[in-house]
Amino acid sequence: MKKIYYSLLLTLCVGVSGFSYALQDAKNIMESVKYRDQGVDRYSDVDLIQTMSDGFVRSRSLKMYEKEFGEERKGLLYFTEPSNTAGTGLLMYSYAEVDNKEDDQWLYLPALRKVKRIATNSKEGPFLGTDFSFADIERMRIADYVYTLKEEKENISIIEAKTENGLENPRTGYSQRIVHVDTDKNIIIKDEIFRQGRLIKVFEVVQLEKVNGFWTVVEAKMDNLVEGGSTRLIRKNTQYNQKLKDGLFNQRTLRKGLD
Repeated sequence: MKKIYYSLLLTLCVGVSGFSYALQDAKNIMESVKYRDQGVDRYSDVDLIQTMSDGFVRSRSLKMYEKEFGEERKGLLYFTEPSNTAGTGLLMYSYAEVDNKEDDQWLYLPALRKVKRIATNSKEGPFLGTDFSFADIERMRIADYVYTLKEEKENISIIEAKTENGLENPRTGYSQRIVHVDTDKNIIIKDEIFRQGRLIKVFEVVQLEKVNGFWTVVEAKMDNLVEGGSTRLIRKNTQYNQKLKDGLFNQRTLRKGLD
């Protein structure tokens, strides 16, 4: 009887230990994605090509700048085309998670000549009418979810990310995600996004290239399963370690522009 008891106890301990390892391993994978080496700074020309559910297509072009400041990151998006969005800018500050501080976004609309801070509970809204939300283009926050490693195949890890209480995250509006990670490159190649148990959007990488020694997403798309349609993101002319000035990333640049 004692042998049976010890055997059951050992099995239980191994099972719990293995489960804890899987949870921790999943979180470690997501941290490797967030903190992967992308140089000190980077620049890209970006096209956003949106196809509506009725087949209508509209395009926007922008310049994207990002720079690392220790565990923090600052980003600037500045629209150049078409004329009715040219001059629109978005400034993003991503803070160290240890500070438990919500990331900041400021939007500048030239028609209003005013900088507006995007409230935390407004980031689930569409980014300038596209199928990406303001939260989608923000740097991920590991603390938003609890992670479980569901499957591994070759260099792909499939991870379930769920809010701790099962409700929608107030910043993203999402309650669950199924994330496919290329663990060789530490890049999310697919992200199935849920709200209240319903699959609402799917993000997928279409093309990856190595640029200046860094793996770079040169094309991705977001499919909107609720309203139909999709938005393609195409990154061109990407350059790393350009010694971007710190002063580029402030509200003054939003108002004055890049010239």
